[in-house]
Amino acid sequence: MTSEKVNAELSKDPRIGACVYLLHGLLQRLEQQRPGLIADMTEGVVYDRAAMNPEASASAAHGCEIADEALRMLRLMSEQMKLTQPPAPDA
Repeated sequence: MTSEKVNAELSKDPRIGACVYLLHGLLQRLEQQRPGLIADMTEGVVYDRAAMNPEASASAAHGCEIADEALRMLRLMSEQMKLTQPPAPDA
């Protein structure tokens, strides 16, 4: 089975979607308690991703895909958090 076929099968698994949904909500709640958490996590993933060479091996390429998806999710959460915050008062 090719990795694309495995990924297609996994994307149909509702457990994976449920995990993503729950982690998304959990990280947003943690961000409310600890402002800057998502930005710190994003920075860490950016550094990790920069150190990866997708051409080194199939597992390294898969690691890059995971890091890229993590960055997409963290950036989405960050943007969503901005929408829920009240505007800053004018100085």
